[in-house]
Amino acid sequence: MTGSLNKRCLLSGVRRMRIILCDTNEIITDLWRESIPQAYIQNDKYLCIHHGQLQSLMDSMRKGDKTHHGNSYAIVSPGNSYGYLGGGFDKALYNYFGGKPFETWFRNQLGTRYHTVGSATVIDLQRCLEEKTIECRDGIRYIIHVPTVVAPYAPIFDPQNPLKTGFEPVFNAMWNALMHSPSDIDGLIIPGLCTGYAGVPPFISCKSMAFALRLYMMGDLISKELKNVLIMYYLRYPFEPFFPEKCKMECQKLGIDIETLKSFNVEKDAIELIIPRRILTLNL
Repeated sequence: MTGSLNKRCLLSGVRRMRIILCDTNEIITDLWRESIPQAYIQNDKYLCIHHGQLQSLMDSMRKGDKTHHGNSYAIVSPGNSYGYLGGGFDKALYNYFGGKPFETWFRNQLGTRYHTVGSATVIDLQRCLEEKTIECRDGIRYIIHVPTVVAPYAPIFDPQNPLKTGFEPVFNAMWNALMHSPSDIDGLIIPGLCTGYAGVPPFISCKSMAFALRLYMMGDLISKELKNVLIMYYLRYPFEPFFPEKCKMECQKLGIDIETLKSFNVEKDAIELIIPRRILTLNL
């Protein structure tokens, strides 16, 4: 079994980075379990959902138990454009890694400048010489700064435009975190995205996070071009010239209905309509 699994991993081209989704909100963790295929969740070597504080997750990881294995992780900071660690999951990072001295160091690493929402910056924690940070760093090697708001001034979510103010910014943040993960890590820790100050409802956040995760987990089972097409229609940018014929042929081979894809409505339709469930588990 192990040999065949490893072979499939190589064939699919997936870098087997472990994903840990962590949140204190039980609604969010329950929605993750509903929106992420059970095959992923049951195979906790590659995906784990942790309901609880960052501290409890780190305590578990420090024990080196079977649930949280691996020696080098990155953790996502989904905060603001200036790198302040004042609230939500960023506040947990602030408390865990050393408070104000750590925040000052972290912001200096970001150049104490404005970073656009949708950007991603990788910070190497091994460069931090703060005693508290060194003491608590354990297996966390990097922080990936993925700002989801300019500042925690007001919610970004508008119920009248859930696509542009909810589904899209969450997907972009999740995709950026996955795509900017350093190649030398065993795993990535990600909290619920945009569900705090940004005000995005949990069901919208979890759906976009799950969609990005599905695309990532499929690796090379589908082409990069087809991933681009799926993202384009998920986010409702139905631009036909960016849907090449080779992708249409690939859709037919994979059992993706082209007309269903073109008419996909992220607010109403299930992700399985554009990523059939049988494709999701081919490499697990």
